[in-house]
Amino acid sequence: MEPNLFRDSRVAINQLIDHINDMIERRTTDSLQDKFGELCSLLDELSPQAEGEIQKRSVKNLGIKLKILNGRMDKLKTKKAASAKRSRSGIVWDEKRIAELATAFLEKVRANLGDDAEAQISFGTSGKGIRPNYHIHFSNREKTSFSGANHKPDGKPVADVPKKMSPLFPGAVIEAALAAQAQEG
Repeated sequence: MEPNLFRDSRVAINQLIDHINDMIERRTTDSLQDKFGELCSLLDELSPQAEGEIQKRSVKNLGIKLKILNGRMDKLKTKKAASAKRSRSGIVWDEKRIAELATAFLEKVRANLGDDAEAQISFGTSGKGIRPNYHIHFSNREKTSFSGANHKPDGKPVADVPKKMSPLFPGAVIEAALAAQAQEG
């Protein structure tokens, strides 16, 4: 990646990290998860573009900052309104919640769906719901489990009634979410 563009991206990520750190210090949890999701998306977009040892090391250091930030966020007590999105059994997925996922994340899910118009998808109900694992049930009856962190098949078998997974949604939900985000942005 061209050094000036890389530097600009890195500066933007560091500014967002500083903003999130300020939010943690002030114990402002209202949009903390959204900002963290945005941060993850920016880093996910920058990572594959890093060229050379210096840029790759810089991306690795940003990843370490992200993990530290995530640990600090875990220690915060969230407000009841923020935890209302989760039930005792985990995250409750619906079309609105799917549309709140980062654009970069949704684009990678769409790429994994491929051209299969009848494919269905389910999301993991554990974790924070920022980069959830997901299962795709293709129309040819093939089922694949994907890691939400890198969007690669994780090799785990997909059960007919998987535990800790949402109900199946049509793949068109991803297209609808991306279209809604394009209108907003």
